[in-house]
Amino acid sequence: MALFTWVTLPLVIALGICVFLSLIATATLGFLILKGKTTLPFSWHLNLARLTIVLALVHAALAMAWFQRW
Repeated sequence: MALFTWVTLPLVIALGICVFLSLIATATLGFLILKGKTTLPFSWHLNLARLTIVLALVHAALAMAWFQRW
């Protein structure tokens, strides 16, 4: 499953890119809320952080499965 190709990349690598982008989006949204530059409620930041954690856990599980195969 970890080596399933998606857009010519293994799924574990594509999910790693998604995790990184989600982490950047979470930090950016938190910064914008802190500075008062957006009208989004703080709960959006928390939900985005939860999504980032879930994506990171799935990414870690796929990466461990990939290396366990070797």
